[in-house]
Amino acid sequence: MNRESPLPGQVLAVADLDSAYDDGQRELTDDLGVANLLTSKVSGSEMHKPVLDIDLPAKLLPSSTPGHFHLLIDREMSWEAYLHLLDALVVVGLIEPGYANASRERGHTAIRLPWIRKAGDQ
Repeated sequence: MNRESPLPGQVLAVADLDSAYDDGQRELTDDLGVANLLTSKVSGSEMHKPVLDIDLPAKLLPSSTPGHFHLLIDREMSWEAYLHLLDALVVVGLIEPGYANASRERGHTAIRLPWIRKAGDQ
């Protein structure tokens, strides 16, 4: 079977998938044929790209801007907790400060529905 990494350039690993998260028994590899894990580590770098195990329903919808997406997570939280999440996402560069600030002012975040295009994208 011809396999392709879902996030090329990431470090791969082999581990006993039936063991606990914290057992530390991971062997890094460049061989996609033997790997059973994709890590957040970027190959040849000290940098990371988020690779998260989200244990609740979520959707990733394409934006009308090519290469941009909208993430929807099916988890209720207080507005105060949500503001902490937005602030953290700004700090790490995953959302724009202007989006977070406008959302804070209006009291919610918002995205266009999938069938609604930006002006000029018609």
